[in-house]
Amino acid sequence: MERFNIKRFWHTLRWFFYENRGNILKWTLGIMLATTLLQLLLIGISPKKSTSIEGFPEGSSPYQLTVMVVNSLCMVIVVIASAVVNSNIFGMLKNKQKRIAFLTLPATNLERWTVAFLFAVIIIPACILAAYVLGDLLRNIVFYIQGQEWVTGFNFFFSKIRPQFNMSFIAIMLQCAIFLWSISLYVLAGTWFRKGQFVIATFFQIVISALLGYLTKVFKNEILEILVNGISAGQEDLMAYGIIAVIFGLALFHFWLSYHLFTRFQLITSKWNNV
Repeated sequence: MERFNIKRFWHTLRWFFYENRGNILKWTLGIMLATTLLQLLLIGISPKKSTSIEGFPEGSSPYQLTVMVVNSLCMVIVVIASAVVNSNIFGMLKNKQKRIAFLTLPATNLERWTVAFLFAVIIIPACILAAYVLGDLLRNIVFYIQGQEWVTGFNFFFSKIRPQFNMSFIAIMLQCAIFLWSISLYVLAGTWFRKGQFVIATFFQIVISALLGYLTKVFKNEILEILVNGISAGQEDLMAYGIIAVIFGLALFHFWLSYHLFTRFQLITSKWNNV
């Protein structure tokens, strides 16, 4: 079984879904309840006096402003929860019985890794986002019954994202590349380590960000000179595309490395890593 077989992949996907249905339900209900209760609590105790907040539409009512602020906090929770799920791509393998069952499935390594990847990167994060929308809907229903206006917080979130599409194509591609690289780092950490995957990947990203900030500060004049020379020569697009290509390449390398680490998984391994 060396080639990818769609029928075998589908059977593996169904088995994985059955084994992880509790995990999916836990994340979905957990985020929905957390979103609902957090909004009910913070909006319920918020001041009712009129105020204005920078970055928010003028003329908004106190209730609208509070909903927008609280939903910004909820979206941070959604992003963190999705990153935790990314970093737990093989979290189920901490259980010895499930590890044996998964690694001895009649499927290729690529099929097994792809199934786990889809659950950690697409399926469960999509459930988390849907749970946030449902939580916001429940909050709306509760306050609407009490006489408040109908204000959907997630509409505010998407209204904040929408202007991003008015940016240049290069800026959008750069953001997409960084986002994909971040996901790939969590997936790699989740494949490599059995404990502290999220903390390790987050710490590494903080270190990289701090290092880039430090290098930019130290070599500020040199970087400006390179940029000025590139712009004057009409090569700024080429430089930007090169940076984007490198980031996309790093992300793909992380996914490739994650798969090859998975091919080395053993039934018995150490407490801290999977290989």
